[in-house]
Amino acid sequence: MDRTLIERIVALAQADEDIRAVILEGSLTTGGAVDELSDYDVNLFSRDYARYLSDDHWMEQLGEVLVYQKEEILFCGAALPSRLVVYRHRPRVDFSFWPVTLLAEMVDGAKIYESYRNGCVVLLDKDGLAAQLPPPDGAGFLVSPPARDAFLQELYDFWFEAYCVAKYLSRGNLWYAKLVENGYIKQHLYQMALWQYQSARGWPRDPMLHTGGKRFEQWASPELLEKIGRCFSGYDVQETWRSLFAMVALFSRLARDTARRLEIAYPEHKEERIIGYLRKLQAR
Repeated sequence: MDRTLIERIVALAQADEDIRAVILEGSLTTGGAVDELSDYDVNLFSRDYARYLSDDHWMEQLGEVLVYQKEEILFCGAALPSRLVVYRHRPRVDFSFWPVTLLAEMVDGAKIYESYRNGCVVLLDKDGLAAQLPPPDGAGFLVSPPARDAFLQELYDFWFEAYCVAKYLSRGNLWYAKLVENGYIKQHLYQMALWQYQSARGWPRDPMLHTGGKRFEQWASPELLEKIGRCFSGYDVQETWRSLFAMVALFSRLARDTARRLEIAYPEHKEERIIGYLRKLQAR
């Protein structure tokens, strides 16, 4: 861990009366594999953080900024502003700005932040509030068995996106078809791969798993990786049709196996009809 960077972050927050606590989360706090490219996920709990959003000069106090991005993270319905900062000679730092009231709600259990359940380090705690957070129990971001409705919704969402890819390919709108092919539909495919992997193992806790796709190559089988490779294609209409049907075939295999283990009746007739319609669009 870059101690100089941490000291500068703490000094910045210490000098601002509005910032009441600073907490580091993410891979640096969970005991997972890290390297020189690991991000520093820094949560700033403040009574008023408006000036940090309107002026970017404060970032330079930590080092030379190459580029930064304005983003938001969602927590219990609240959109929290963040600044993702890439420094020239330092690690990337993802700053997020939190109202102090949210920290109080996490302390009393009214709200739960999944990331803190896996690990966090309190860097600054002016009011002693952060010290009262529940200790990490390793139960954050669990890949748990989905309810029947959630499982079926994942199927329908995947098939809908498959239809969208086919629709735009049949119209000759390759650019937009590629956006869908490499966006939403891949998220549904990955979710089903997670569920199938966990269902086959009895749904254990596994910090290796990441709902966003990180470390996928570290737990996926060689067979799955080989099939996933067929689900990507170049900027070509026929290649994209092949990758689409490769995704459909793989998703079906993963979903059927997961449904069997969850004892959920698989909607085979619906799948047959949508695949038939995709073939019809391909033949236009």
